[in-house]
Amino acid sequence: MARPASFDRDEKLKEAMRLFWRQGYEATSVQDLVDHLGLNRSSLYNAFGGKHDLYLEALDHYRRAGRCALQQHLREAPTPIAGIRHAFEAVAAQATERQWGCFVANAAVECAPRDPDTEARAADTFEEMRALFREAVEQAQAAGTIAPTRDPEALGRSLTNAFYGLHLTAKTNPPSSVVDDIVDETIRGLTGPDRSPEAA
Repeated sequence: MARPASFDRDEKLKEAMRLFWRQGYEATSVQDLVDHLGLNRSSLYNAFGGKHDLYLEALDHYRRAGRCALQQHLREAPTPIAGIRHAFEAVAAQATERQWGCFVANAAVECAPRDPDTEARAADTFEEMRALFREAVEQAQAAGTIAPTRDPEALGRSLTNAFYGLHLTAKTNPPSSVVDDIVDETIRGLTGPDRSPEAA
């Protein structure tokens, strides 16, 4: 009978996620994981399987957390437009603080072209984000802050692209004014040039 793990598996998963997120898949060796997590190889394999299995589980953890965070920003704000702005401001703050980019976007660039498992996860994540933004746009249209003639599906795609683009921009360590401009112009692009982002 196998002995129960003497460590917090969820915490080790989060630590592995941060290592993969920061370094990428190829640059992270099994020995890196062993050293970073403070586990021997047998414990690592028994708990998580191989490096690829751990990478996918770490990516799934990041995806769930990101989806929950976006849902919270969109649903708890006083207005739909405020929710979109809060979501962008939050990701901008995180991205500029860590400059690691987005784990999902990093995975899509590094691994998705040759790994169907990563490709499927990245595609699913982007679609989930598009759906959440599309729903927020539809709510803003119902509230009268986005013109009803705008295509919510197209705006959802545009917001998703800008959302992940913020992570990429932040990796270049830009001045905060650059990130602020991206957020402001993204909101202005939704509400129209005659309405300030703050007023929306």
